[in-house]
Amino acid sequence: MKKCIFIPLCLLLLSPSTRAQQSGIDSLQQTLNAHTQKDTIRVDLLNQLSRLYFTKDAVIAARFGEEARNLSGELGYTKGKIWANRNLALVENTKGNLDKQLEYTLAALKLAETQGDIRTLGILNNDIGNIFTEQNSPRDALVYLRKSLQLKEQLNETPEISKTLNNIGSAYIALKKTDSALIYLYQSEKLKKALHDERGLAYTYENMGIVAMLEEHYDVALQYHLLSAQYYKATDNQPGLTKASLNLAEVQTQLGDLKSAEKNLDAARALNEKLGNVKNEMIYYKIRFKLDSARNDYASALRHYKAFSERNIDYFNLEKSRQITRSQMKYETEKKQRENSMLKKEQQLHLATIQQQRVLVLSGAALFLALLLITVMVYRLYKHQQELYRQLNSKNQEVSLQNHIILEQNATLENLNQVKDKIFSVISHDLRSPLAILEGLLFLLKDEKMDAQQFRFYTDELWRDVKNTAYMMDNMLQWASNQMKGISVKSDDFDLTLLLNQEFELLQTLARQKDVKLSHELKSAILVYADPDMIRLVLRNLINNAIKFTPGGGEIIISSKFENGEAEVTIRDNGTGIPADDQHRIFSNIYYSTTGTRNEKGCGLGLHLSKDFVERNHGRIWFTSVHGEGSCFYFTVPLSDEQDINARGYTVVLQDNPVSGMSVLRR
Repeated sequence: MKKCIFIPLCLLLLSPSTRAQQSGIDSLQQTLNAHTQKDTIRVDLLNQLSRLYFTKDAVIAARFGEEARNLSGELGYTKGKIWANRNLALVENTKGNLDKQLEYTLAALKLAETQGDIRTLGILNNDIGNIFTEQNSPRDALVYLRKSLQLKEQLNETPEISKTLNNIGSAYIALKKTDSALIYLYQSEKLKKALHDERGLAYTYENMGIVAMLEEHYDVALQYHLLSAQYYKATDNQPGLTKASLNLAEVQTQLGDLKSAEKNLDAARALNEKLGNVKNEMIYYKIRFKLDSARNDYASALRHYKAFSERNIDYFNLEKSRQITRSQMKYETEKKQRENSMLKKEQQLHLATIQQQRVLVLSGAALFLALLLITVMVYRLYKHQQELYRQLNSKNQEVSLQNHIILEQNATLENLNQVKDKIFSVISHDLRSPLAILEGLLFLLKDEKMDAQQFRFYTDELWRDVKNTAYMMDNMLQWASNQMKGISVKSDDFDLTLLLNQEFELLQTLARQKDVKLSHELKSAILVYADPDMIRLVLRNLINNAIKFTPGGGEIIISSKFENGEAEVTIRDNGTGIPADDQHRIFSNIYYSTTGTRNEKGCGLGLHLSKDFVERNHGRIWFTSVHGEGSCFYFTVPLSDEQDINARGYTVVLQDNPVSGMSVLRR
C-alpha cells in the first residue's frame, strides 16, 4: 500500500468498457422495444437491462425488474423470476433498504435451490454475505461468502471469484482485521486488472482506501479513494460515486484540505438526495461535524453532531429491531423443533404398540392348535398389552405435561421480553440522545476547541435534558420492577404538603428555564396514609408533565381540598391541552408519548405508572382537558386517621421517619 498508479479521468471516460456498456444498453433497449411478445426472451431482456441500470438509475431498474418478475410468474419461468428478484434486491441496496434487499435475495435463493444451478447459488450466497456485512454482522457474512467462493471455484469463473474475494476483504474490514482484508483485496485487484474490470476495481480500491484510513495512512487513503472515484464515475455508478465522495471528504478533512472536503461533501449530498440512502445521510452529518470542528465553527459542529446523533439512534434502533427479529425467528425455530421431536416420540410409541400387537396376533395363530396353551398365552398377552397401554398413557401424560410447562415458560418469556424491549427502547432512544449531545460538547471542550464561556452557553439546555432523562429512567425502573411483581406498597402516615415542598424547588427550576410560573396553594399540613415514595413519583410525574406541555409565559397551579375522607390534589395548567382523539390513551396500557413544547421527550410510562400507584394506595386519578386551553389532572389519597383530630385543633406530633426521610405521624 505504498504506491498507487492513477488513471486520468478523461481516459476512463473514453475507455472501451464504458463505451461498450452504453452501447450494450442502447442495443438491448432497441431489441426490447422491437420484441413486444410476452415470452421468456422478453423476460431475459428486461433482466439484463435492470442489471445494467441499477447503478445508473434505480427507478428505471426497478421498473424493468418488476415487469420481469410479474411476466415470469405468468409464464412459470423460474430462472427469470430468480434474476428479477436479484435485480430488485440490488435496487433496494442503493436506497439503503437492507431488510428489503435480504427479503428479495432469500426469495431468489429459495428458487435457485430448486434448480440446482451452482453458478446462480454462488452469486446469491455472495449477495447475502454482502448484506450481512452492511448489517454489521461480518461473522455471519463470512459463512455465506466462503460458501460462494467454493461454488465459484468449482466453475473456475475468474470474474465472479474476483468479486467474492473483494467482499471477503470487506467482511474482514468490518472485523477490523486489516491484514487479513488486504490478503483478499490484493488477490481481487490482481484478477480484476487482468480482466480490465474497471467497474470491479472501483470497489476494491474503495476498500483499500478504507484499510489505509483505519491504519491512519491518510495520504495513501487519499490516492486510493481518488482512483476509486474516477472508476465509479467512468462506469456511471451513482451509489459508488456517493460513497467515494464521502470517503474523500473524510480523508481531506484529516489532511486539512477543508475546501476540497466541503466540495466533496456537497457533491455527496446532491447525489444522495436522488438515492435516498439513510446510512449515507448519517455519514454525511458525521463528516460535516468533523469539518466544522476543524474550522472552529462550534455552533455548526454541535448542530451537525445532533443531526448525526438522531440518525445514528434511528439506525441503531433498526439494527436492534433486526437482532430482535432474528432472536424471535431462532426461538420459533427451536420451539418447532422441540414440538416435532415430541410428536416423533409419540409416533414411535404408537408404532411400537402396533408392531407389538401384530406380534401378538401372529403368536396366537401359531399356537392355535393347542387350546390350553392358547388360553394361557392369550391371558398373558392380554396382561402384557394392558401394561403397554398403561405405559403409553403414562408417556402421553408426560408429553402433555411438558407441553403445558413449555407454554407457561413461553408466556413468561414473552412478558419478560416485552419488558426488556421497552427498557432497550428507552435506553437506546431517550437516554442516548442527551448523552450523545454531552459527548459532542465534551469532545470540543477536551480538545480545547471551545472555551468554558461557550460551554456554559449550552449547560442549561443540557441540564434540563439530563434531568428529564433521569425522571424517565426513574419511571422506567419503577415500571420494570412493577411488571416483574417486585414492588409492594409500604403505607405510612405522612405530610403531603411537606413532601411536595421537598420536590418543589427542583421542579420550579425546570419551570423557570421555560419561563413557566409554577406555584402551589398547600399551606398547612395535610396528613395522609399511603406509600410516600409512590405518591412522590405521582406528584413529580404530573407536575413535570404539566411543565412539558406548557409554553413560555404559561402558569401551573397546584391546589388541594378534603372530601369524603380523602385529600384531592389538582395540578392545573394553561398549556397545549390534549386532543380529544388522544384522551382515551392517557391512562391505557398503550404507552403513549408525544414531544413537549420544546421537543422534550418521554418514554410513555409516567401517567400509566401514576395511575397504578394511586390505585394501589386506594385512590383515584382522572383529568379534564381542552385542546389549546390546558389540562387539569386530579388524584385522591386517603386521609390519615388523625387528620380530623388535627382539623378540630388538637396537637399532632410529627417525627422524621428514618427509612423514608418523610415527617410522619407518631402513633
